Amino acid sequence: MIQYPYGIADFHRIRREGMVYVDRTSYIRDLENLGDVLVFLRPRRFGKSLWVQTLATYYDLRLADAFDEIFGGLAIHAEPTPRRNRYFILQWNFSLVTPRGSVEDVGESLREHVASRASVFASDYRDHLADPIRTEGSAETILDSLLAAVRQTPYKLYLLIDEYDNFVNEIMVRDVETYKALFEADGPMKELFKAVKNATEGLGLERVFVTGVSPVALNDLTSGFNVATDVSLNRSLAGLCGFYETELRDLLAPVAAERRLPDEEVERLLGVMRAWYNGYRFNERAGDLVYNPTNVLFLLREVYLQGELPRTLHDPNLRTDQAKLAFLAETAAGTGLIEELTEGTGEIRIPQLLASFSLGDLTARLSEDAAAIASFLYYMGLLTLTEESGRLRIPNLVVKKLFLDRLLEIFLPSLAESSAARQVAMNFFDDGELRPLLDFFESKLLPILSNRDQGPAPKQPGQSGGGVNEMVLKALFLSILFDDQRFVVHSELEVERQYVDLCLFVRPENPYPNPFDILFELKLVRRKALGKKGQELRAMDETALRELPALKTALAEAREQVERYRAALVRQRGDAVRPRCYVAVAVGLERLVGEEVA
Repeated sequence: MIQYPYGIADFHRIRREGMVYVDRTSYIRDLENLGDVLVFLRPRRFGKSLWVQTLATYYDLRLADAFDEIFGGLAIHAEPTPRRNRYFILQWNFSLVTPRGSVEDVGESLREHVASRASVFASDYRDHLADPIRTEGSAETILDSLLAAVRQTPYKLYLLIDEYDNFVNEIMVRDVETYKALFEADGPMKELFKAVKNATEGLGLERVFVTGVSPVALNDLTSGFNVATDVSLNRSLAGLCGFYETELRDLLAPVAAERRLPDEEVERLLGVMRAWYNGYRFNERAGDLVYNPTNVLFLLREVYLQGELPRTLHDPNLRTDQAKLAFLAETAAGTGLIEELTEGTGEIRIPQLLASFSLGDLTARLSEDAAAIASFLYYMGLLTLTEESGRLRIPNLVVKKLFLDRLLEIFLPSLAESSAARQVAMNFFDDGELRPLLDFFESKLLPILSNRDQGPAPKQPGQSGGGVNEMVLKALFLSILFDDQRFVVHSELEVERQYVDLCLFVRPENPYPNPFDILFELKLVRRKALGKKGQELRAMDETALRELPALKTALAEAREQVERYRAALVRQRGDAVRPRCYVAVAVGLERLVGEEVA
């Protein structure tokens, strides 16, 4: 039986029970060469905790006799480093520290965690320690006691801190004053890291490895922990967390063999994972992109156990990322950036990625500096690097869905209105009737777009510009119609060198009755081309609207385009693709006219 370690970060257990493991142990040597006190940042659910446990297993002096059993067949086994199994291992996991309550409450939770881990340490290494370890007093006192015991032995201490910023990131979004208090001169977070820094100065602590998501809290520690080297953007570590596509094929091969999946189904599964989980780059000069490993393992496990794709392809544990987007959307610059990313190509250019910034830097820039916001989104995993310096982009559909959901909430902040939008979409999926969808869009969204349309029209359709353009319409249609349980969703799908505005292909395992593929072509005709004022357009009946020359032309062009797209899709994908095709034209941002092209 194939065992995929979805959600399992216990390296020793994965190896002991023969679970699927993609070998990353060759990176151990790279880390040793990069320094003694290292910080490694990656987005949430990207395999950082598993890597921490890999290091703990490799360096733990208690496991020296089990080295061949645990690491046999892996890259590091053939040529281990001199430091293997030479350290006491102390682990802190700050995801276990509460982010709730006052700064005193958080500080006490932090102290209790340090005390708890010291107690576990004393028990694990009781055969190697002569002196007892005190677990009373401050976190710094507890660490001092532990180090005193370590210094009575011939070994040194390796401290592994996982998710160092987990609880402080939550506090930062919810309660800035409590966050600041944690990092004041005598704040509990700064005092603890100052003690860690001092311990590296000949007091028994030889190596430190810290994981987290963003550098914000690290920089707020300032001189309290200025001995660390941030290796997050190091080219040699670009593939440390994440899977390459070649590795995906190897992971999928045993599933395909046991499930007897045909070659075309294997390619379809790879295509789904490529669209939803791929796209991450952690160094501008890195070669291949990497996939989110947690999502990949989740999908492979479901395909293996159920024989089909899971109903929901995006990670259900993304509420924290949604909260970060909501936090940024509270500012004009944050809202503008979200709109720019969803309404354009999904890319943004900034002067440079900020590798170091504090909360003060971030909050000072939130209202006006897109570079600071984009850099923060990069560390959250909501944007990623490209080969071009200073250009960031949305990596995949998992993240695109988060942005689209936030875009819809920006335009329809009322829960009742956003729920109504979802209901309109579900009705459209059931019966294919376009008019109710157009009516909702016309009554709820066009008035907002009309108020925001302050700039000039773009020079070309689909280009960004000061005024509302077709890309804005497409983004809002996509945000309403994006349903990954029913469809594989494409925006700007290339078909025979043509680009379809919106394509929704029915998932083969779609559980809903009478599903159908959907194709949309969207256009915008501005008032200037119509020669009418907004009040006149709102007063006209639809028959009269359709007689306006500019609108007639736009509808005719849209019909002709969807016919070409339909034929091209059938040629490309076969007779199984029979999309219901629709055109919709915004009339001066006052009305919305459309139809199904039979």
